[in-house]
Amino acid sequence: MTFRLILLAAAVALPLSSCGTGSYSRGFAAASAAMARAPVNAEGPWQGSWRSDVNGHHGPLWCVVRRNPDHPGNYDFRYHAGWGILRFGDYTHTVPARLSGDGSLRLSGAMILPAGLGTYRVDGRLTRETFVAAYRSASDRGTMELWRPAAP
Repeated sequence: MTFRLILLAAAVALPLSSCGTGSYSRGFAAASAAMARAPVNAEGPWQGSWRSDVNGHHGPLWCVVRRNPDHPGNYDFRYHAGWGILRFGDYTHTVPARLSGDGSLRLSGAMILPAGLGTYRVDGRLTRETFVAAYRSASDRGTMELWRPAAP
């Protein structure tokens, strides 16, 4: 069973990942350097972790949140995640979201996974300092908890 899980994770990770993490790392570092020390809204860099409620698997998670300039009312969540030695590199999930007057962002959206693995849904709320969301698919569900990175 464990070997099947590793194969499934690799099948998901490979299409979602880039050849290396350099592009994502540079983008995350640039977003961190540009972030105001007292963020005015939910946009910008985040770091934290994800955890499956189904099997207890967990790993690191990084995300850069930006308004999508081509689709008003949508935000791009550019993720980089890991599980064990695997790294799920550089993929972007565009999600409809509303920015509130207090700078918080509510999100709810779906993304079709590659290789016929179904649909991935995410629902959550970001404030200026916290990012908490739930995710679910046909075979998994869990949570993501992120915070602002330390100053570079």
